Amino acid sequence: MPKFINRAQKSAVPDRVFSGATLLAIMPVLAIFYILLVLPFDAAEGTERVENILLWPVAAGLSLTLVFQNWARIDGRFFRSTPIMSLIAYLVFAAASVTWAYRPDFAFSRLVVQVLAFIVVVVPYALPIRTKYTIPSLHLCFAIALAVNAVYVLTTPGSPIGHPGYFTHKQELGQLGAIGIILSGHELLHRGWRRLVGLIAIGLGFWLVFESQSKSALALALVAMPCSAMILLLCKKTRLTPAFVIAAVVVASMFVSNPIERTAYRLYGDSTLTGRTEIWRFIEYQISHKAWFGWGFHSYYFVPNSPQEKAPGFIREMPSSHSGYLELKLETGRIGYWIFLVFIYSSLHLLERARRKDPVRAWCFLSIEFFAVMANLLDSGWLQLTHFWLLFLIVVAESVRYSWPNVASSPAPVEAVQAVRVEPGRRFARSAPH
Repeated sequence: MPKFINRAQKSAVPDRVFSGATLLAIMPVLAIFYILLVLPFDAAEGTERVENILLWPVAAGLSLTLVFQNWARIDGRFFRSTPIMSLIAYLVFAAASVTWAYRPDFAFSRLVVQVLAFIVVVVPYALPIRTKYTIPSLHLCFAIALAVNAVYVLTTPGSPIGHPGYFTHKQELGQLGAIGIILSGHELLHRGWRRLVGLIAIGLGFWLVFESQSKSALALALVAMPCSAMILLLCKKTRLTPAFVIAAVVVASMFVSNPIERTAYRLYGDSTLTGRTEIWRFIEYQISHKAWFGWGFHSYYFVPNSPQEKAPGFIREMPSSHSGYLELKLETGRIGYWIFLVFIYSSLHLLERARRKDPVRAWCFLSIEFFAVMANLLDSGWLQLTHFWLLFLIVVAESVRYSWPNVASSPAPVEAVQAVRVEPGRRFARSAPH
């Protein structure tokens, strides 16, 4: 007898094999691997290489080809989720900002790269791919990067302000070590080789953070992990979600004068955060010129004759605003800033549903997201082609998948049951996506 399966039922069977399922599942991991262990060495040569230019279009084209081949299996809930819709909305507004950008050509090319990265890293999750080994694979990538950086630290001289490893700046090595600590903490909660790799990687992570002298990265990682556990415990006891808890902290900080500067002075004895406050004052002045729409997506830094060249003193040499939130306002104004905040808070909101299915994985996700939320208070990490941003996108995409209700606990409508005819002796294994 012929079989008729509608789209909802196809997407409800994640374990069924379909064309390109394995390749789509590993595409996000391959993107992280490239950013961590290939791109830094290309950049060190100081010249553009053909593979750098072709990688993202080819990878995105391959992903889209596999997606279109399995069009009927796409789950519309993924793109209708608030985090994905808000992120797409931000990219659309960023595309519109190209028309008024300070340098439209630079803004357009940089936006295209972000869209291609979105296709490679996020879009595969709209299909019923298996993601059971995504986090262990990502951790393995970070562990290898930590090991290679350890060799660099041992064999190459560092700078007086900290060792950069094989990166261009010490903050990148510190960030790598901090994220490695978080991922390794998650792996220590498992058995076998995962715990062993996690134990080695967490030791390397702590050592490399100290070698990079990135005090803020280490402090934020050590805050994010226990605070995430306490937030999830609070969510379990109440009907709140992590988004409400973090929003409450943000609102409370508004009633404290200069909370970041005060905290920095208590911890490090430096209320300027190594000159960041002076940078922020100048950037806020630049934001005031184009408060609602901004200067255009990625159209302020590293462009010819940038307004940044008029900055006083050392600020003129800064490659970023050293604040991801100020940079959002600088590039896409208040409109883009608030759209992106919807993306952040809706992503945090979904983690309560993930906690109900897998508390350990939810703790890892929240630790990464909480670390990102705090790290962008001191550095610019949003919408940059870095392992940090791509990992954040993967966590958000997996959180969306985890937020879906279990198919087994939600019986199909009568109409759907009648629409399906199954061959005798065959059953479809129904389970929630990993």
